[in-house]
Parts: sequence; C-alpha cells; structure tokens
Amino acid sequence: MKTIIVYRFHFFLLAIQWYLIMASPKTCRFSLYLFAFLSLSLTVGCSSNSPDTPETVPVAGSVSFQGKPLPGASVIFMNRDATSPQTGTLNSITDDSGKFELKSYFGARTVKNGAVPGTYKVTILKMVPPGEMTENEYEAKVAEADRIVSGGGILTADQTPPELQQLIPRKYSDASLSQLEAKVMPNQENEFQFDLK
Repeated sequence: MKTIIVYRFHFFLLAIQWYLIMASPKTCRFSLYLFAFLSLSLTVGCSSNSPDTPETVPVAGSVSFQGKPLPGASVIFMNRDATSPQTGTLNSITDDSGKFELKSYFGARTVKNGAVPGTYKVTILKMVPPGEMTENEYEAKVAEADRIVSGGGILTADQTPPELQQLIPRKYSDASLSQLEAKVMPNQENEFQFDLK
C-alpha cells in the first residue's frame, strides 16, 4: 500500500514539473531542480526502512527526432509495477549525441547505475525557445531579465523572455498519451533507441 502511494505521488510531482515548465520560462530550470530534489527526498524517506537496496541492471539508450540525434532532452522512465522496489520515476538528460544513461537513487547516499528490472512507461520532453530564437539568445534574454529584476527593476514587454515551447509531440511527451515503453530485463543488455517522428 505504501509503495502504491509513493508511485502515485511521483506522478503528482511530474504534473507539478510540467505545470511549472509551462507556467513561466524563468521557472523551467528551477522546476527541474525542484522535481529532482522532491523525488530524491521521497526516495530517502521510503528506503530508510529497508537495509538492502534492490539489484539494478545497466540501462542506456539514445533519442532521435525527425532522423537526427536529440541533445538536451529529458528522458523519463516511470515504473508501471506498483509493487516493484524501484518506485517513482527515473530521469536522464541526453548528451550532445542524443545518448543517455539511467541512475537509481536509494537513500541519501546510495546511487546505482541503471534500474530495477521491470516495465517502464517512457516520456520524452524537450523545451525550446519559440520561433527562430536560438537557445543562446534565449539564455541571454533570461540573464538580462534576471539582472533587471534583481536590481529592483520592472520588465517591459520587450524585456520579458517568451514562453518556452515543447518541441516533442504530445504522443511522446504527455505521460497520459505516450505509448513508449521499455522492458528492463535482468542479466542482459538493456539499450533502448527512441526514434521520434
């Protein structure tokens, strides 16, 4: 019963993360840190009663979008088995070549590569600036807005960073719609390729 509550609560945290990302571009980075902190804190509280951590197996993979490697994307694995010792979600960020590796957190100091074997629903997100604005231009605009606000100023419409947009179609980025799945198996290589159209 306790595991089921934890599992559902992680879905709640994921919903909060998505809301914060969509609410304001300035909260995008903060929301990712907040989500990671809350997930880790919850894991700490739930693993304290278990002296041993479950065995994990290495999990890696790659993400491409429209035929090209997708860097800087959030790859989220959500365990479908509420009775599994691996509760909640696992989150990784793709590197410049679109590759990722998963890590599992058990308690405050225990980190293991990979994941507990089981079936996972997968969602993939990538927030980008709107239109033709580059990421460097967007980051510069956010930095300037932060400087103005921290100095007590008020942002004009032109100085306000635009809202980030979700690059990935909802059929991959929305947890309620995604059909992406990963079956992590024991005693074998677990490498997943997600080719998003």
